[in-house]
Amino acid sequence: MARPKRKTVALVGRVEWTGALVAAFTSVAVNASANPFGYREHDGFYLRVSGGIASLDIRRETETGGASGSVAFAGDGSRVVGPSLFTEISVGGTPARHFVIAGTLLGNGLPATELKVASGSRIDLGTPLVFAMLGPSVDFFPQIQGGFHAGGGIGIATSTAGVKDPIFSTIGGLGYGGTLALGYDFWTGDDWSVGVVARGIVARIEGEQTSSQSVAREQDVVSSASLAVSLLYH
Repeated sequence: MARPKRKTVALVGRVEWTGALVAAFTSVAVNASANPFGYREHDGFYLRVSGGIASLDIRRETETGGASGSVAFAGDGSRVVGPSLFTEISVGGTPARHFVIAGTLLGNGLPATELKVASGSRIDLGTPLVFAMLGPSVDFFPQIQGGFHAGGGIGIATSTAGVKDPIFSTIGGLGYGGTLALGYDFWTGDDWSVGVVARGIVARIEGEQTSSQSVAREQDVVSSASLAVSLLYH
């Protein structure tokens, strides 16, 4: 009666070992694509720095009170438009899988341009025009090991430039805006990647300039489209 018992125990042991091996191989196969070490996965700390070219279009509506004579605030619509240099820096983290929350600073600079007045005349700007927006943003990666991403954000927006005007020395103001972006990043290391980002920005800005002779106000609608090279640590 002892022999059958020993055979049964041996058989049970073999079944247990076989089951353990099958479970181990299954676990390895399932987790092979999950990359438990996090290499080449979009997670953790997020830093993006981008630079490229953009179009910048500022449509102004102005009015003055008091003494007349201002060309930049003549009461007619005017416009600043041209190619610009675009920059971005975003710093944040990944609170949920696929999802990034960051603080983003966007900037556009027109090195040299002019103010186009509705009457047809043009005024040279005394300094480069600078537009900037700062605020929270999100970035979404549908595949944490993939390169495609899309996102957007909102923020405080501002623009400023010097102007050759008989009364006022600057134009611009402060307001708010929004942005949408999409791009693709190519892995160059465990956490680093390089890619391209296309972005659109729309903002509304209000400004007020004062002098001893007059007070001038403006309402601006700003739009920009950019294409940039992006360096990402994520």
